[in-house]
Amino acid sequence: MNSQEVAELIKADVDEIKIIGERCLFATSDKKRFFNILRTLKANGITHISTITALDNGNSIELIYHFDCRPALLNLKIFLPMEDLTIPTITDLFPGAVLYERDIMEMIGVKVEGHPDPRRLFLPEDWPQGKYPLRKQKEEKKE
Repeated sequence: MNSQEVAELIKADVDEIKIIGERCLFATSDKKRFFNILRTLKANGITHISTITALDNGNSIELIYHFDCRPALLNLKIFLPMEDLTIPTITDLFPGAVLYERDIMEMIGVKVEGHPDPRRLFLPEDWPQGKYPLRKQKEEKKE
């Protein structure tokens, strides 16, 4: 599917779609409509997730789910407020997401609800609870 076809498929459940070219588009949605988009993608033959990127924006965590729609690449953004860093697992629909979800749990502190294997992936077992290597840390003021 090209970018225009993918945009047409998901337009009912997104806030914004930006088509970069025939082979690349970005879409922004929310946690409530997220699974509608995933089911639509899956029902239309899109079965491959390339990765999940997580960014700490200070006030929120931005998750970007990258789907291979052949030839288009869909970059689906979901923003999670810092006071609710939870998202349901997508491994039932896209089993390849299992390691990417473990990565975002461990490295940025998003809780992926229902994940089939929430063990640590990279960090040692004695790593401090609540410390996430990819999270922006507020510096303490020195007096």
